[in-house]
Amino acid sequence: MRGVRAAIAIAAVGVAGFAIVQLARVDTTFGTLLGPDRAMGMAEVAASGPAAERAALARDVLAQRPIDGRAYRVLALADAKPQLLDVANARWPRDPMTLATLTDRALAAGDIAGGLTHFDALLRVAPALRGDMLPLLMPHLHDARVRDALVDRLAQDPPWRHAFLAGLREEATPAADAETLLAALARRMPPDEDALRTRIVVLDHAGRHAEARRAWLASVIPPPDATDANLVFDGTFDHPDIQGGYGWRIDDVPGVVVEYATDAPPDRGGVLSLEFADRAVASTGVHQWLALAPGRYRLQSAALDQVVSERPFEWRIACRGGGRIASLPIARNGAWSTQAVAFEVPPDCASQDLVLANAARSLAEKRLRGRLAVDDVRIFLSP
Repeated sequence: MRGVRAAIAIAAVGVAGFAIVQLARVDTTFGTLLGPDRAMGMAEVAASGPAAERAALARDVLAQRPIDGRAYRVLALADAKPQLLDVANARWPRDPMTLATLTDRALAAGDIAGGLTHFDALLRVAPALRGDMLPLLMPHLHDARVRDALVDRLAQDPPWRHAFLAGLREEATPAADAETLLAALARRMPPDEDALRTRIVVLDHAGRHAEARRAWLASVIPPPDATDANLVFDGTFDHPDIQGGYGWRIDDVPGVVVEYATDAPPDRGGVLSLEFADRAVASTGVHQWLALAPGRYRLQSAALDQVVSERPFEWRIACRGGGRIASLPIARNGAWSTQAVAFEVPPDCASQDLVLANAARSLAEKRLRGRLAVDDVRIFLSP
């Protein structure tokens, strides 16, 4: 926790710096020339000055306003009397610098729970510090004391809870430690939508892609429907309201209009329709994350290709961060047709991306005009 302690101390200096800037911009901030506000402001500005000078200013403030907790905080630091910090906090509980100092001292003494209690209060009274302070906790999630104290805080639904969960979703956050914390929090209280989404992302970052996909499926489609044998989610395009996660991801690509259409033949139901506006396009924007275990599979799809193009469309499966492991060209015969191909997932391919692409290579070949409709995209285990 040494890094956290240092960061808390830096935060207190940052608040003092903010006070200095404000004093320079608005000279009347601290009231009249001889009033307690002016004396308090001078004590804050002199935070790095001689201790005797700061103590004298603080006593001037207390002589005129005995309830000013900030002055007790200045005295506590100037005269090395830490017991006065409790007085400062009791009399001025919304002073960020007092809370930062109390946090730092509690962590320095090994009182993790007490330190995070003050840390919680600091983030409540100074929300602008959340973006800088919360990431400093992430490298310390391996410490069970930190996790337990955080669970105690998070169970009370503090206003910085969503910002903290967003920090857990960052790739730089240790995924295994974040998952342990989320599991402990789930035992304390039922996870809400934000916590569920965070756990799915954390599992994915931890390389536990199959678990992440199962958790995602359970969050969007309750069992038993979530256990469909098709390893492509919504391959029949019946759920336009469910996208992202391990569902369809439809990126915004200039020159391509992608929509869930209902004008397919009656036996087809919904289909995915792509309209190309006679311009060069880099991609279709249609793809889906997969979590296939190593083994042999079969990919199939139905399609109606009415696009004017030099090269055909195809479904591609590639390891996320790796090479392609399957390609399924789409027939260009002017009618609905179904194609299939067998492929194998190697042991070092823990997660995959299913992409609808055009085989064009040159800029001229990437100029597309017309409509492509796809349906019945399926992946099954192959004997």
